[in-house]
Amino acid sequence: MKPSKNPKNRTIQQLIALVVIGIFAVVTWFNNEQKASKESESKPAITKSSEPNNTTAQPTTKVDVPSQLGNYDTNMARDNLGQNKNASVDYYMLALSWSPSFCENQRNKNNGEIPQHLAFQCNQAAQLGWVIHGLWPQSATARDASDHPRFCQGDLPKLPESLIKQYMPESPGASLLQGQWEKHGACAFNSAEDYFAKQKQLFRSLNLPGQELSRKELFAWMKKFNPQLKDAYLGASKNELYICYDKSWNVMDCPR
Repeated sequence: MKPSKNPKNRTIQQLIALVVIGIFAVVTWFNNEQKASKESESKPAITKSSEPNNTTAQPTTKVDVPSQLGNYDTNMARDNLGQNKNASVDYYMLALSWSPSFCENQRNKNNGEIPQHLAFQCNQAAQLGWVIHGLWPQSATARDASDHPRFCQGDLPKLPESLIKQYMPESPGASLLQGQWEKHGACAFNSAEDYFAKQKQLFRSLNLPGQELSRKELFAWMKKFNPQLKDAYLGASKNELYICYDKSWNVMDCPR
């Protein structure tokens, strides 16, 4: 059909074209809005207060393990609590430490200085959040720390550096790893490697907050973001968090 030469008709045609273009633009906008709305509804809303803030089951920054670890052997004779090889192993307690507060306390106790055996952990405290203190076999009848199993195999030889380095920085110190193995791990595990691997596995199974919280806030956070802890009674002391497991590695209530 030829375009109309009548000016009035041309004006009508132009108006119709504008209306069609306008309708098309409105329909396109409406469809895009609906699509965006559906995408928004399909994603859970995450607020700053409810988001697991930088979960630190492993350090977020790469930490270099020193090439030389120095003398990290543990001397049982110098331990204040000594040996208790006859105590029963009834459950386990995973002890986690908030590294920034721990290191601050160490500086306060040592006139601003850090003891040499803590240098690896505390010289990098800003990069480390929650770390493993230890995994402790515990006795249900214990009344104080000395009643729990300790040094069950006596004073053990120093572990190879190659083994120690595998489990840093989750357990940030050679003397820490050696000491925890001799004091605690040897009471329930056949080898240091089995012991270190188990505590690392438990540690990595947890979501952990990336900031310091009050005890009440910490317990609430842990229960919210770790469903397996929802009904468990947790423990805490100073800058530490305690989670307890039965002998089948199910979460259980820590002693009150």
